[in-house]
Amino acid sequence: MRRFLECLCAVALSATVGCKPEKPATETPTGVVSGPAAPTTDGKVVARIGDRSITLAEFEQRLNQQSPFARSRYNSLQRKKEFLDSLVRFELLALDAQKKGFDKDPDVQLALKQAMVKKLTGEEIRDLVKLTDITDADVEKHYNENLGEFDKPAEVRASHIRVADEATARKVLAELLPQIQADPRRARQVFADFVRLHSNDEPTKRMGGDLQFFGAPGETRVVRTPDQPVVPAPVVVVANQLDKVGEVHPEPVQSEQGWHIVQKTGFRRPYKRTLEDVKTSIRNKLFRVRKGQAMEAYVQSLRDGAKVEIDEAVVNEAKIEPVEGLRPDIAPPFMRGPGMGELPGELPGLELPPEPGDPLDTHGGDVPPEGTP
Repeated sequence: MRRFLECLCAVALSATVGCKPEKPATETPTGVVSGPAAPTTDGKVVARIGDRSITLAEFEQRLNQQSPFARSRYNSLQRKKEFLDSLVRFELLALDAQKKGFDKDPDVQLALKQAMVKKLTGEEIRDLVKLTDITDADVEKHYNENLGEFDKPAEVRASHIRVADEATARKVLAELLPQIQADPRRARQVFADFVRLHSNDEPTKRMGGDLQFFGAPGETRVVRTPDQPVVPAPVVVVANQLDKVGEVHPEPVQSEQGWHIVQKTGFRRPYKRTLEDVKTSIRNKLFRVRKGQAMEAYVQSLRDGAKVEIDEAVVNEAKIEPVEGLRPDIAPPFMRGPGMGELPGELPGLELPPEPGDPLDTHGGDVPPEGTP
């Protein structure tokens, strides 16, 4: 039933754009305009449905809103009549829905507001920032301030098992190596199993001992992420000595934190991108960021001009229905929150790409691990 109401609301909204009423409009107590509006002066009328009309200009607009492939089918009179018939049926359903009071249904009112906000963000707010506002100087400044993003050395990824003493390290290593040699394809899984059984490094233990990506000893161009564990220098040395992904260093190494068994789990080749190589992607990134900031400022100005009051005690009383299976998310993009595609207040499509070195990026993005196709 809800889906039916949403469809009817969409029909009604589109009808207000494409079909011009011929009687004065009235305003409901909720402020939503309903009923016929003033007569149109848009020109020739191709169809009348009661006191509503579809003008030639509106008919052409509807036709030209179709995809290029669909438009190519409407060159004959017969095809145009078929399309007009679909508009008439559309209008009849909208009128019938309005007569039966569906326009006052809360679900329809919500869908109407969503459609209006989408129209607002699509036609007015989109001009707050334009791509041409991002100058070459802006692009060059971002490039120079973030050289680490564009000029990167080779990096290696490793996991470790940390134990308290050398005797324990050698005992674990003696049990680990034969199992990996017996089935090299499961080398990483076997290592992760041993991490959970033996490692005393709790932060990395939950991630199979993952130390993420790091450079060669002494390499300063590799930028650590805030959540990246500090890799002991001896571990950095032996990890860079390993050749293949899945290979385990044959000797445990000692650091100030204890003794480590080290496995190579991935790598990234070095690369250097010039300003010319990345100027387009930088411009697009700055555009998305500025557009998001402009949207936030726009919404804040609306909030400043309105009286917004929130009762947190009442908010806390809201009960969430238990979820039974997966349900599609019908919320529009501009109402979605973190983890659902976009942040509150952002325009649809303004989410930024994931940063390099994401913990879930096992092999480092577009660089495949050694030994894979």
